[in-house]
Amino acid sequence: MGKPQAPRTAAHRPAVRRRRFRHDDLVAVDLFSGFGGLTRGIEMAGFTTIMAANHNAYKVEIHEANHPHAEHWIADLVDPAAADYHSARDLPAADLLVAGVSCVNHSQANTRKAYEQGLSLFELEDPDFEARVTKSERDRATASCVLHYAAQHHPRMILVECTTELASWGPALPGRPKVGDGSTYRWWLKQFELLNYQHKVLYLNSMHFGVPQSRDRGYWVFWDKSIPAPDLEFRPVARCRHCDRDVESVWSWKTGLPATGSVRYGQQYEYRCTSCHRPVAPPATPSVAALDLSVLGTRIGDRTRPLAASTTARAQRCLQRFGEFPAVLMPAKGVHGSERPLGQPLPTQTSQQEAAILSTGTLAAGPRHAGATQSATADGEKALLLAIDNFQGGPRGANEPFPTQGGSETMGLLSAEAQLLRAEALPPAPAEAMQLPGLLLSDWYKRNGSTGNETAPHPLTDPVGTLTTHDTTALLTARWRAALSELSLEDCYFRMLREYEIGRGCGFDVDFPGYQGSFIVWGSARNQTDGFGNAVSPQVGAWIGSRLRAALHRA
Repeated sequence: MGKPQAPRTAAHRPAVRRRRFRHDDLVAVDLFSGFGGLTRGIEMAGFTTIMAANHNAYKVEIHEANHPHAEHWIADLVDPAAADYHSARDLPAADLLVAGVSCVNHSQANTRKAYEQGLSLFELEDPDFEARVTKSERDRATASCVLHYAAQHHPRMILVECTTELASWGPALPGRPKVGDGSTYRWWLKQFELLNYQHKVLYLNSMHFGVPQSRDRGYWVFWDKSIPAPDLEFRPVARCRHCDRDVESVWSWKTGLPATGSVRYGQQYEYRCTSCHRPVAPPATPSVAALDLSVLGTRIGDRTRPLAASTTARAQRCLQRFGEFPAVLMPAKGVHGSERPLGQPLPTQTSQQEAAILSTGTLAAGPRHAGATQSATADGEKALLLAIDNFQGGPRGANEPFPTQGGSETMGLLSAEAQLLRAEALPPAPAEAMQLPGLLLSDWYKRNGSTGNETAPHPLTDPVGTLTTHDTTALLTARWRAALSELSLEDCYFRMLREYEIGRGCGFDVDFPGYQGSFIVWGSARNQTDGFGNAVSPQVGAWIGSRLRAALHRA
């Protein structure tokens, strides 16, 4: 038998690099910091993180490499009986506390007992905690630690991120074992009120903040009542088709908060025009911004290990989408979720690798467009025009006219090379991420010259230029539908998303083939996927953090 391992103890890690404070520095502490999405966000907003804590040593090391000025604790902040326990009360005081608390199955262990006795969690001692509560439940009691810290240090502001289901935290509803009645959640909010905090709950989707992923999350913002209320109204600019102009939209409920606490964009809430009050669709970042399309994977017919039956069935259904798109994202397990074109954001990333790319590979199609010059295109070219910034818009084939062009960049070109009409339509990404050398390619041409009849071919890497009221710009496409209709599944290509694609899809500036990012990460694909999938989108944290900092400066 091997030597029994000694119980792990809490470990303090001093800052790797000395901090240099300014007199006006606003300092922050990050609980359950993980890979540091919230840390990165609030630092982008101007806060200085002095301490971060997490129970996972690997994630702390990643966080430390990216935030060497902060001190770190590798510790269990939840269970006082654990050998590596470190109380949140003993962390340093700060102006801002941020915490990405665990997402599901919030434990009713200590909170139920405190709720029934009319106590606050920071007044409650429960020696039977570990005996009565499973590890899974205990790990989900992380929201309680925020109260512990607030009672001890009373930070001026607090930001908590979690899945929206936190709102159903409480004893299970009759006949619905996975849905709580929300009573513990309401009690939890009441504790902050007793500590002299006001609060606001935000329901936001990361895809509206430049992140190529549809990720709905709840953000609970608390501020001391002596501080002016921060402006937390998210007003994305969107195109109103009825008003025929770009408008500053407003967040609006569609259904109200359901009993499950599940709040999703487009289902429970939407954005509306401030003038006509009709629904509008804010810009959303497409998944193509995160993908390395220079690598198609393996031809399905050449795989040494065949795809699972459910995955094969899903992939076969995806072939129907190739009439419009040369590549499709699909759930790797082929059971849950839905396929989507690359013009839509990635599905919500979890701690596991769950998405795959199914693509056509190289195809040869019919004759060239009759009006094309010899140098303008080649056999096998195709392209698709669709609303990239407004992915809810309907896709248009390359032989269809442009939709109405507004004052904002709302159109992009999704072709085999996946180049955009305007590079500004997406957040910065390495050019290599936009290339598909193995797929089909298309060019565009523009009518110009003194008579207006001359044409000049352009590759997709050229900007479209000024769009006028005349039809001067067109796309060239080959007749490729016939070839696609004969394409077999064995001739398609399939691969899982890589860890660096998942990282970029979660809003992290990671290394890409041919591109060096600013975020430092290492480890197995599984560990990286877990770290990215559980992280808060930095861009959302930055937007909220900037609003909090502005309120503190007004105080």
